[in-house]
Amino acid sequence: MSFTHDKLADNIYWIREEDDRECYPLMYLILGTEDTALLIDTGCGCGNIYHYLRSLSFMQNVKLIVVNTHNHPEQTGGNWRFSTTGSNGLAHLVEDLCAGRKNKYYTRLMDSSWHWEIQTYKVTRWLNDGDKILLGDESNLRNIVQVMWTPGHTPDSIVLWYPYANRLFVGDLFYRFDDIMFTYQYTDIRQYENSVRNVLKFVKSQEVTVKYSSAKNDTDNQCLPTFKLYHRFLLAVIAGTHAGTHLRIDEAEGVRYETRDKSMKIVIGRKIVQKLNEAREKANQGT
Repeated sequence: MSFTHDKLADNIYWIREEDDRECYPLMYLILGTEDTALLIDTGCGCGNIYHYLRSLSFMQNVKLIVVNTHNHPEQTGGNWRFSTTGSNGLAHLVEDLCAGRKNKYYTRLMDSSWHWEIQTYKVTRWLNDGDKILLGDESNLRNIVQVMWTPGHTPDSIVLWYPYANRLFVGDLFYRFDDIMFTYQYTDIRQYENSVRNVLKFVKSQEVTVKYSSAKNDTDNQCLPTFKLYHRFLLAVIAGTHAGTHLRIDEAEGVRYETRDKSMKIVIGRKIVQKLNEAREKANQGT
């Protein structure tokens, strides 16, 4: 399998895996000042992302820290190339494989009914909300990446804030033009809405223009007004004021909701739709 990459900023690259599952996940590489780099997500695992990185001229003898935005196979499939269990341990010049510790039980799940099989890996550092990942001397802003817990899409989802470039790496929290899926066993749409709300509040609090890079489609886009429009759309779906289309996905029933221009789409599984309907009925009875 092949990979492609391009420069996003002076020290940031996006990498896309041309995988045979047709997920085409996006990964990101941030270069610090002291021969240390951060790799955000590892792709599907169809190709050897570790060898690909080491084939790049600017990645020779560079130490790597790897972090997963969440435990879905499009983000963790290549993890074992960097950190395996047993005697092999961390790969050469890899310092840590990191994941959010909001729900370590979920993160340790290797498969489920919707996963394809991925090879076993070991998380070597658990990240707390507000933690800093350092790529060199902390006095240099270029070396600081901050962790934000954003559970909902998965219990362990995180967003990474890189103030040096005024950029959020949002994983699957949001992207455009493809379905954002809420059909998984551990999805919590209420938690997800709260996470989107918190990220939006954070973006509004910044005195600079904040951009986002996602795990699918969107590599370099402004957060506002897109996040604001998306949050309104999400609230309308939860409130039941936005009509959806019933469909079947991998033998599971769901409902697709999309904006008029079809740039924002979410698919909610049948069980979550039922819970939302029940909550609305209960609220109406109370009034």
